[in-house]
Amino acid sequence: MTNFESRFNRWLDGSLNEDERLAFEATLDEETLRTAKMWPTLQSTLRQSASEIPLPHPDFLNSQILREIRREGTPPPRAGLARLAWAGAFCVLAAALLTAIFLPRDTRDSSTTVVSASPANPSVSASAFQAAGGKSSVIWLDGVDHIPANERVQ
Repeated sequence: MTNFESRFNRWLDGSLNEDERLAFEATLDEETLRTAKMWPTLQSTLRQSASEIPLPHPDFLNSQILREIRREGTPPPRAGLARLAWAGAFCVLAAALLTAIFLPRDTRDSSTTVVSASPANPSVSASAFQAAGGKSSVIWLDGVDHIPANERVQ
């Protein structure tokens, strides 16, 4: 609570001496002073109309409150070494499982598959297929006599 709130509460309760009360009232604006003049009326009305609420089982309620107070005073249980080891093993297993699920299987294979081949010369026919084992593609050209090894085929 700030110093102002503390003085304001003491001012509302009437526990400030005369000098403190006058000094504090000098810092307040007119609207706050008008509102505070209604405070004694509200205070007396609340005291008259507020009644005690009977509790059906006060002993049970008191025992529950006392148990909570005692429980708050005790430190939380410490995690044992075995529990810590199990938590570590679970984390390693979860990391391995997530790695196996989300990382690609074979990242070193960068080959591409030829889907179709069409020659620019209409007298040549071309067909493409994947070689056995799936590691290479073959383009078969019909109607070409000879392609030198140093010539590039586009």
